[in-house]
Amino acid sequence: MKVLGYARVSTENQVKSGSLEEQKNQIRRFCELQGHELLEILCDAGLSALSDRPAWNRAMQWAREGRIEAIVVTKLDRWGRSVKDLVTSIDELRRLGVHFISIGDNLDTSTPNGRLLFHILSAFAEFEREIIRERMQAGRERAKAQGKVCHRPKKKLDEREIRRLYEL
Repeated sequence: MKVLGYARVSTENQVKSGSLEEQKNQIRRFCELQGHELLEILCDAGLSALSDRPAWNRAMQWAREGRIEAIVVTKLDRWGRSVKDLVTSIDELRRLGVHFISIGDNLDTSTPNGRLLFHILSAFAEFEREIIRERMQAGRERAKAQGKVCHRPKKKLDEREIRRLYEL
């Protein structure tokens, strides 16, 4: 299977301490043991899951272009920002026909057990969205009952500024 490795560390300290190299070594060993053809390991070094991640974006682009059959990471938290983001990106990979493998979490979407685990993660993400929606609705209802305004304030237009711009 043609696979692409992905590794990420959040801080420069982790880069210096060898955490990134350790992730890369784990991915190489795993691919060698499984007989996978490791095309490349893309790395986002010193970037948090909340930052823009160029290597992650490139990995998804490779998947969209059909260049790979699977993406391999050492742990789920190296790939996604949240359960929702994990589910969304792994589901996109599934639709593209690309498997997702997390070595440390024993998740491999090419296997029945891996697909089951993915569906469980999906259920948790959906549950999380529903809970957030319910809390937001309850908060709006509570605020409305207290006479609070529950929408954005109207934009105030400066008449002088409008006239000045119109005259240009």
